[in-house]
Amino acid sequence: MDDETLQVRYLIVIAAVLCALIIGYNAFYVPEVSIPDIAVMTDVSSAADETYTPKAVSAAPAASIPDESKQQEEAVGTASAAEALHGKININTATARQLSDGLDGIGDVMAKRIVDYREKNGKFKSIEEIKNVSGIGDKTFAKLKDHITV
Repeated sequence: MDDETLQVRYLIVIAAVLCALIIGYNAFYVPEVSIPDIAVMTDVSSAADETYTPKAVSAAPAASIPDESKQQEEAVGTASAAEALHGKININTATARQLSDGLDGIGDVMAKRIVDYREKNGKFKSIEEIKNVSGIGDKTFAKLKDHITV
């Protein structure tokens, strides 16, 4: 064998060993990266003091963080995440849009009545008090009672 062929073989062996070392290091010696808790805030006036902090995930896939304006657009149209986790909408804090989108049988007009009643009379003390809102009777309340909270 000539010297040039021998040198090429040595370089290939050295490159293979370095690749094996790099792969081994990444597989066994890199410390786990912890993902910090993320807090999402909305700018909705009635829910301005609410924040959502997701539960920590041990092995979360890497994802890009959307810009703040996109987060706000997504948060405005839905009930707050804490309410969604429990499956109930808080009638003392939800906006008219959250009420109409999250409750079956409640449209835009009825949701506006609920918010107006709440602003005029203060927070609901029990879910049964929602029957005092014009247009909500026993039948409507029976459909709502499992989906609302105070």
